Amino acid sequence: MKRFIFLIAALAPVQACQDTTSPPTAPAETSAETREIGASAGAALTAPQLWAVVNLNGTLARGSRVTGVTKLGVGQYEVTFNRNVRACSYVATTRNAYSQALQAYTASGHLSVNGVFVETKNQGGGLTDGPFNLVATCGSQQGIRFAVIGYTANLVRASPGTSLTYLGSGRYNVTFASSVSGCSFIATVGDPANALVFAPSGVYTATGPNASKVYIETKNPGGGLQDGVPFHLAVICASTINSRFSVVRSVGSQHRGSAGNSSIRTATGRYKVTANRNLTTCATVATRGSVNTAVPFTPATVEIVPGSNSSSIGFQVRTLLFFGGGFVNQSFHAAMVC
Repeated sequence: MKRFIFLIAALAPVQACQDTTSPPTAPAETSAETREIGASAGAALTAPQLWAVVNLNGTLARGSRVTGVTKLGVGQYEVTFNRNVRACSYVATTRNAYSQALQAYTASGHLSVNGVFVETKNQGGGLTDGPFNLVATCGSQQGIRFAVIGYTANLVRASPGTSLTYLGSGRYNVTFASSVSGCSFIATVGDPANALVFAPSGVYTATGPNASKVYIETKNPGGGLQDGVPFHLAVICASTINSRFSVVRSVGSQHRGSAGNSSIRTATGRYKVTANRNLTTCATVATRGSVNTAVPFTPATVEIVPGSNSSSIGFQVRTLLFFGGGFVNQSFHAAMVC
C-alpha cells in the first residue's frame, strides 16, 4: 500500500474527524432522478459516458453504465460500471452536505476491475460520509483526453501521444497530442492503482505555456506546493460526447465554455452555470483552476449544489479550512457529463 506524506510549516492541527456542526442527515435523492439511470440494460450498454451521482448513504441517484454502488465503510464507496475501467482516469467532486467542504479521492476498484473506489474526507483527513459525482474516462470512446500521474512524477497511463514534464516541487505540464486550449481541465487527487491516498492534499489546474499543455499544481492543506501527490486529469472540450463545460472567472463571467452556456456569481463564492439542456440527467465535476496561464495561487475547494432550475447547476468555492473555510471568489473549471 502506497502512502504519501505532507509537511506543513507551522500548520495548526486540524481535527481528523467527522463534521459535527452539521450532521449527515441529507435524504436520498428523488425517485424520479433514480429512474434516470437507464430503463433497460440495453440503454446502459449503449451509453457513451461512464458517470455516477452517488448519495451520502451510498445509494445511486443516477448514472450511466453503472451496475451498482457499494458502501464499504464511513466515507468509502465503490461504483461498479458495466465494463473494465482499470485503464481509465477517475475524477470526482463532492456535493455540499456540511458547513465545511469535503473532498473526494479516487482509485481503481477494490472489489473488481469494473469498479472505481472513492473516498470522501474532511480537510483534516478524516473519512466522512459525503455525496459525490464521479466521471470515469477511458479515452477516445468518450472523447475525453486524460492522464493519470503517479507518486514519483511518472505518467502511469494517458491518452495516446500524451507526455509529462516535471517542473519542480508540485508543478507539472501535461502535454497532449493536439490543442486543449478551448477546454476545461478537471483533476482529482487519486491513487494510480487501487491503493489508498491518505493525506488530504489538493490538485489545481491552469492553461499551459502552449495550446497543447495543461499546467498542474499539487498542494498540501496549508497551500504549499507538495511533491508525491498522485492525480487523475480529464480534459473536456466542445467535441466531448454528450457533455457541456465552463471555465468561470472569479467575477462570475464565463471565460470559455460550450455554446449556449453562461455563468454568473450569485454571492461571494457562489456561482451558477446555465446550459441549453437539462442538467439534472448529468454528473457535474469541478476543479479550482485559473482561466489562463496564471498560477492558481490561492488554493480552494469547489463543491456542487443544486441549480435554480433543471438547466442550471450551482457551485460553492471556499478557502481551505486552514485559512478559515469561508466563501471566496476564485476561478474554476467545471464539466457536466451526461
